[in-house]
Amino acid sequence: MQNNLDLEKSLNPRVLMYPRSKLIDRLEWTGPAHKVAGSASDMHWHAWGSDGALYLVDDDGENNGGPRTFAHLLRVEGKPPHQTFHVVSRFPGLQRSSLRRHLYVSGALAVGDRLYVAAYEYDSHDPGNPGRYLVGNDIQAEKGSDFFIMDAISHHGGVASLMFSDDGGETWQNYPVPDAPLFLGPRFAGLAFVGFGPGYSGVPTNLEGYVYAISNDESWESGSHVFLARAPLNQVLNRNAWTFYGGRTPANEAAWIPEEVYARPIMTDHGHVGHPTMTYNAGLGRFILAFGSDAVPKSYAHDPALAWERWHRRRELQIYEGPTPWGPWALVHYDSAWEGDHVAYLPQIPPCWLSADGTEGTLMFSGDYRMWGVPEPEGHESWYAQITRPFRFILK
Repeated sequence: MQNNLDLEKSLNPRVLMYPRSKLIDRLEWTGPAHKVAGSASDMHWHAWGSDGALYLVDDDGENNGGPRTFAHLLRVEGKPPHQTFHVVSRFPGLQRSSLRRHLYVSGALAVGDRLYVAAYEYDSHDPGNPGRYLVGNDIQAEKGSDFFIMDAISHHGGVASLMFSDDGGETWQNYPVPDAPLFLGPRFAGLAFVGFGPGYSGVPTNLEGYVYAISNDESWESGSHVFLARAPLNQVLNRNAWTFYGGRTPANEAAWIPEEVYARPIMTDHGHVGHPTMTYNAGLGRFILAFGSDAVPKSYAHDPALAWERWHRRRELQIYEGPTPWGPWALVHYDSAWEGDHVAYLPQIPPCWLSADGTEGTLMFSGDYRMWGVPEPEGHESWYAQITRPFRFILK
């Protein structure tokens, strides 16, 4: 068993392998974190609709006292801290069929009046524990150390399908079919679409005509790389039209290749890349890449006793800026103990909440995903919800 000194060393700030930004000196918080009333779910992948509303898709939880489920579409109006939301859909056609293909939702996208949502699969199959099984959409298992290991890692499966709606999210088509081939594989399982203007407007001229999407690899918050893909605006549902970042030229132009398996990363930090998100900051003319991770990278090889002692105790936040969706990246902000005891995750910067000059905005995230049975600090308020916090970029 590791002693407390070893544990403390493992949580100290790390030296990151990217240069500091020459444009942005630092990020400053301009107010406290705000928990959105009525929210009790997590993830909240975003898309800026052509109607001006912000659409969110969330995982595991409930909203405004409604029934608990593993996927909702929410429509948000207004700006933090005064935004309101309501549930548009609970994706009734999204049905789980196996632990090997454990469905959730990830990236949301608005192209014109059409909304897309990725049906995302974790691989939660555990050959060593046959006592875990599905009943309907729910996992049945004793919540002991083995279950905790599987759930905390949540290994990537892939994207089963891209669902779409032409009526503002009221009804959905292209639900995933059990045992059908994956639309995208493990490198793109946690798909997040790069955020631009409403309905995917405002894309810079040299990039227009395509939607862009990123994902980490391996697992939800202990991946090692960020990968980038794109598809023509009018062929998002055509898998053969998707191409993948395969490297860049000396002039920093992307080389796009058809083979997902040969995709090259745009960012690497071994064991410390959780689900990443990216937003185009039109005011600054820069892409902002954000991701969090557990301070202790997770592995199936860890002793469960060590996992219970060390995992989900502290999370990191990394924010970078770059001139293109493939970089090169420069560090803007690094926090080795992001939001303290709330162990925050999935940082996002919705473009509709950025100021015109790009220097002010709001970070959206969730918190308090922690081990079962670990007592919370006295007086602790759960942040398992939509959480927002305002910030500003201090320019050089």
